Parts: sequence; C-alpha cells; structure tokens
Amino acid sequence: MERLSENVASGMGTVTFIVVSTIVILVRVLANGAAHYISQTVTNIAHGHQFDPEPWILLNLVFSAVAFFTGALVIIAQKAQTRTDKANEEASAKPRDELSQANQDLLQKNTDLTVEIHKLAESLSS
Repeated sequence: MERLSENVASGMGTVTFIVVSTIVILVRVLANGAAHYISQTVTNIAHGHQFDPEPWILLNLVFSAVAFFTGALVIIAQKAQTRTDKANEEASAKPRDELSQANQDLLQKNTDLTVEIHKLAESLSS
C-alpha cells in the first residue's frame, strides 16, 4: 500500500499532471454550461447585482483550484528538494571518502616509519 501511495504521489508531482488535470477541469467546466454562467455573471454585474450569488460557487471553485495547484506544486517542490539533497549527499560523500583514505594512507606510512625507527634503534643498541 505504501508503494502504491508513493507511486500516486510521484505521478501527481509532475508538471504533466498539472497540465492534463487543468485541461480536464476546463473541459468539464465548459461542457457543464460555463458559457451560460459567464453570460449570467456579466449580466448581473451590468445591472449591479451580485456576480457570484450564494452559495458562492465561483468562490468555492477558486478555493478548490488554489488547493489543487498548491498540493501539486508542494509535491513537485518536495521531489526537487529530495533530488537536491541526494546530489548534495553524494557530492559530500566523495571528499569524505577521499579524506578517510588519505588518513589511512598517512597512518600506514606513520606505522611503517615507526617500525623502521624501532629496527634502527635495535640495530644501534646491539
């Protein structure tokens, strides 16, 4: 179930999803009589009446659209941040690994020198 929800969220977090969804919504609104609603709204405004009478359908539509786009854009931003974080982690891991290897090399050289000094000290004392 988690994998399914991740796949759905990943699909929703794309510009393609936003574009296709916007087109579907616009087609649905236009097919559902938007022209009549727009004509009625213009007439109401011209006569000084409310352009969006109760239950404020236009206002609800605007809030729904804002929520839809906000949700999709948040998912897109999270995906971008995840990619950035992963790239930064990979970029910082390489120098850290190189530094660790350099420290190990220095430690080995130090150990080798210590052994050599010990051998020289033993040969001098005998």
